[in-house]
Amino acid sequence: MIKNVISVIDGEAGSCGKAKVVGEIATDKSIKLGAAVTNCMPNAGHTFVDKNGNKTVFRNIPVSSVNPNTELFIGPGSAIDMDTFIEEYANASKYLKNRKIYVHEMVPLIEKRHKDHERENIKSGSTFKGCGAVTQEKVIRDKKLKFFKDFKNAIVCSNYEWLERLYKHLDNPEEYVILEGAQGCDLDLNHSGNYPYVTSRNVSTTQLLADSGISADRLLQTIMVIRPFPIRISNVTKSGEVIYTGGYGNGEELTWTQINLASMYGGYPHKGDVECYRSFLDFKRIKKLVSHCPEIYLKQIFGENYKSKKLDTITLLEALELERLMYKSKGQNIYETKLIEIPMIDSELEPNTIIDQSEQTTVTKMERRVFDLDINKLKTNCQINTPSSLYLNFFQHLNFDYEGEKGNFDDYYFNRYLREYFSWLESNTDVEISALGTGAKNGERILKKNLVLPIKR
Repeated sequence: MIKNVISVIDGEAGSCGKAKVVGEIATDKSIKLGAAVTNCMPNAGHTFVDKNGNKTVFRNIPVSSVNPNTELFIGPGSAIDMDTFIEEYANASKYLKNRKIYVHEMVPLIEKRHKDHERENIKSGSTFKGCGAVTQEKVIRDKKLKFFKDFKNAIVCSNYEWLERLYKHLDNPEEYVILEGAQGCDLDLNHSGNYPYVTSRNVSTTQLLADSGISADRLLQTIMVIRPFPIRISNVTKSGEVIYTGGYGNGEELTWTQINLASMYGGYPHKGDVECYRSFLDFKRIKKLVSHCPEIYLKQIFGENYKSKKLDTITLLEALELERLMYKSKGQNIYETKLIEIPMIDSELEPNTIIDQSEQTTVTKMERRVFDLDINKLKTNCQINTPSSLYLNFFQHLNFDYEGEKGNFDDYYFNRYLREYFSWLESNTDVEISALGTGAKNGERILKKNLVLPIKR
């Protein structure tokens, strides 16, 4: 039997950069990528950034469409919101051209009532895109449920037609087939250990295979994409409602201020780390920060009872977050802090400069929460999925000097702190690192080993 299936999954709680990894495989001219399959829903946003910095967000359509020769399949594990799909189709048209997308006949349509149902009933954190509600209707065979119909070159295939076309690629010993995962293992409905702060489905390579109608014997490898500091979605919704969205196992919740300072000035973020800096915090400065920081950010830092927060109880770290978010609201991600004195580094930057690396979710546009890595959770996800390698994305969050770097691992010098981190990660998971992602653009990576294995027959 031919083993030519590559699975790309997120080993944490989402937003580890699967689209970047898929894009690098799809644009590699030495790899013949015959077919790409997604089983995604619109609660997932996968952003491909080309080498010029142009972004394209994919929801249902495979990211592998960046390869003009790859056939595209949307599987029955998907659900489509037509308004979102029409927008996505238009944005991806530069890659799609006149290519067909083969959509399985069992892909349901998300309607307004599904989103409304989730807003009324889910109180544990959600993007409220209707994905769980539409799945519920599909499972109970609700008569109100509608299914996707043809749209331009996205055509509906019967189960037989869809599998017959897909298996032409699976049976070709010269071609790879890629399964593009959505969400992350730590959002898995059953095995994440985070219920109810989870997504509406199981997240694993075996689930991708099952949704795609592919035997596990066809699997060649799983590439697990991770990041040094996992994320969760914001506790504050776009409407300003405060809803707890879960933690990250035993991983301590961090702030983007800690990530920014540690990555720029050395070390690893930990509790109390900002106290080592000389501080210029005073009541007048705090009052100014609070008055200039948008309300939604005040809720992000202090919760829904932010108005009762006493100014004289605000910590230095909270003040630094207020300052960061104040500048962020003005569109500034590079700024000079007025709260602490930062040691000089060999850089063209002005003294006390901070570069904010914080992120917004692709779907909700709210700032992500960030955590220390719980290695035991990652170890469990590796046990469940048996990855062939770890793609360590967002490596610049460990050391900003590597931001945007491209090259081979052996050509770089890594200090003792980073070498120990690599050893700790690989020894605990028993999985080798294949690449260090250093930026969002396609090709911004330091390659440690070949990403894709040779096809087995």
